[in-house]
Amino acid sequence: MVYEKALQIAGRRLVDGATLAELKQASKDLRAMTPDSALADLVDAKIKLIESRQGTSRIP
Repeated sequence: MVYEKALQIAGRRLVDGATLAELKQASKDLRAMTPDSALADLVDAKIKLIESRQGTSRIP
């Protein structure tokens, strides 16, 4: 996957309606291409927020 394409996909998935599985996949995809991705950091922060509201706290 091309980096720009991954950014587009992640951007679409960062909306309020994104599922947890979509957010995790977006983070995984971004980290695969750019391990120090600031966008992946934001995705991971959103995942943590969602999981804390659900009573879980793991990011695979």
